[in-house]
Amino acid sequence: MLGSLSVQVPVLTGTDTCEDLDRLFRRSHRVTCAVVRHPQHEDVLGLVERSRFTAMMSGPYGYGRSLHGRRLLGEVAQWDALTLPPETSVVEAASRAITRSPEHVQDDVLVAGADGPTAVPMPVLLSALARGLADQALRDPLTGLANRQAFFGRVEESCRRSATQPGHRTAVVYLDLDGFKAVNDALGHDAGDAVLVLMADALRAAAREGDLVSRLGGDEFAVCVDLYGHPDGDELATGVAVRLHEAVLAAGATVEGSASVRVSTGVAVSGGGHVDPAELVRAADLAMYTGKRDGGAQVTGPVRLTTSVDADPLLGTTVAEVAARGELVLLYQPIVDLDDGRTVSVEALVRWRHPRLGLLAPDAFLPAMARAGQLLDLDDWVLRTATREFASWRRERGAGARPVALNLNVTPERLLAPGLRQLLVEATTDAGVEPGLVRIEVPEQLLVDQLHRAVPRLTGLREAGFRVTFDDVGAGGTSLRHLREVRADGLKIDRSYVQGMLTEPRDRALVQLLVDFAAGTGLSVTAEGVETPEQREALRAAGCRYGQGWLFARPRALADLRDTVSPGTPAG
Repeated sequence: MLGSLSVQVPVLTGTDTCEDLDRLFRRSHRVTCAVVRHPQHEDVLGLVERSRFTAMMSGPYGYGRSLHGRRLLGEVAQWDALTLPPETSVVEAASRAITRSPEHVQDDVLVAGADGPTAVPMPVLLSALARGLADQALRDPLTGLANRQAFFGRVEESCRRSATQPGHRTAVVYLDLDGFKAVNDALGHDAGDAVLVLMADALRAAAREGDLVSRLGGDEFAVCVDLYGHPDGDELATGVAVRLHEAVLAAGATVEGSASVRVSTGVAVSGGGHVDPAELVRAADLAMYTGKRDGGAQVTGPVRLTTSVDADPLLGTTVAEVAARGELVLLYQPIVDLDDGRTVSVEALVRWRHPRLGLLAPDAFLPAMARAGQLLDLDDWVLRTATREFASWRRERGAGARPVALNLNVTPERLLAPGLRQLLVEATTDAGVEPGLVRIEVPEQLLVDQLHRAVPRLTGLREAGFRVTFDDVGAGGTSLRHLREVRADGLKIDRSYVQGMLTEPRDRALVQLLVDFAAGTGLSVTAEGVETPEQREALRAAGCRYGQGWLFARPRALADLRDTVSPGTPAG
């Protein structure tokens, strides 16, 4: 407000003389102006600017004081001075001041407050305006936190200090709310906005002084943390991340109807040297996403980057070397019968326990492996290892156990390259697994991009006894014509439609369409991303037979899977 910028200035009356004011100006060189009360109208204020007054009193030959000393201030004051109340905003005051006609532009704005008149010099007003506009441009309008632009600017500055100042490290804490869409769907966007504001307040209160808390957009938040005097910074960064994570969890628990809102948090730390700020943020984002994919509601990291190239997880190694070091691991998630919770298949999911970047989900390392031309090596390792582990697990369960199938993902590159059929035949033969128990999951996008090349490969797999399932149906733009032209055994409905089917009529209609299509063409149909009992019941009502998601189990070691999963309680 304007009143917070104002300063005390001399206040005289219109019957005082120029000589009186001259003495005041000469005693204090910091005073830029004086206020003059009108002789007849006390509430009318005039302005005498020091620069103009000094020029008048000096005169052309130094006789100004002799000529004007006895003149009344009422004769020299500017009675058109801009006078505003103290509660006037800086933006309004500056706008009023600079849009006046040139002959009325003055060096000060008068403030008429209850304790008497004060003044704001124009440089002070315009400086405050500039700061306010800059702050507004760099602040999230909903939460008041720093916005994306301000955050990346701060990370860039901090990374520069880390590269040039010994003992300084930069940490990024990346937070993403789990289940926030359900809050918007159930309670409305106004309630969703209120939750975001509450989370922002919790982060602001939990952050250390000097750390920059920002909202990057949607339900994503990030904090830039400057670490001083810590050789590695990992322990301190983790402590800050845990405190922020717990503050958000506690805030979410206080909001009625938001019990399903949790938070996934990732941490990345610069380890010295020049680190690209965008890559540091990306590393924290990937750590967060890895935790979210593995169940959410956890702090993942810290990931350490010592140079910008550290963001490439495959740098300086190969898939064969990674596998030999035991860094590649397989987790398994059950696919269950929605009626009784019986496990009918398990899907193998690869993870990389990276020595520097932590546990990585495929999204974090598949692009690097594709660039290095090593996707086929990864696929081959997954297919052979999963088949071998699955066979061992079956033997441990015993001959009387219910039959369970194995779902294996293959990339389009592996499917279209020579030798996949032979590899699978050898792997299943060596492990003693019947091909009919192996379901090859093919990305739906393959049908759009490489339909004619894919058909003979898929046909060959089915002729060898393997089952073929189209994965993420609905996400890649495939039409029903594509699905009809390719012989397969099953399809999996993309999780985005399952998540939205309770609130979005179009999502519900598409789920029903795919279920009906599968029934009419003899395909088994599985819904991905089932997280709530309500989604399960809606899928059952639509005629969907199988489901997969956190409601039943999160990815885990084969030994930890159960034959039957309770369908009524979210899996821990």
